[in-house]
Amino acid sequence: MDVAIVLFTRDLRVHDNPVLAAACARARQVVPAFVVDPALAVPPNRARFLAQSLADLRGALRERGGDLLIRRGDPVAESLRLAADTGARAVFVADDVTRYATRRRERLAAECGGQRLELAV
Repeated sequence: MDVAIVLFTRDLRVHDNPVLAAACARARQVVPAFVVDPALAVPPNRARFLAQSLADLRGALRERGGDLLIRRGDPVAESLRLAADTGARAVFVADDVTRYATRRRERLAAECGGQRLELAV
């Protein structure tokens, strides 16, 4: 496939990241992204930690010739919008067991199916 999106969620690292590795193995171009969900209430210390972690991730991607797109909004809607903008044919996302992540994955699967996008978990 030509283009795939990697939707970073919890695993904000480049080294030994199975989702990123899978996308790189299957796509000619990988678009790394993180979506800040305003529906999640995040305490100030956690928000600061997240910002630092995203800066580290962006730096690691830039060292490898890439970058990190950071968007704000509903992760499902933003992933679909990014896929449309880039011509991506797949969204790669790490599986997670939290209730929020399970709902996000289910919604993403339904919406990707409707858009003929592959969801790789």
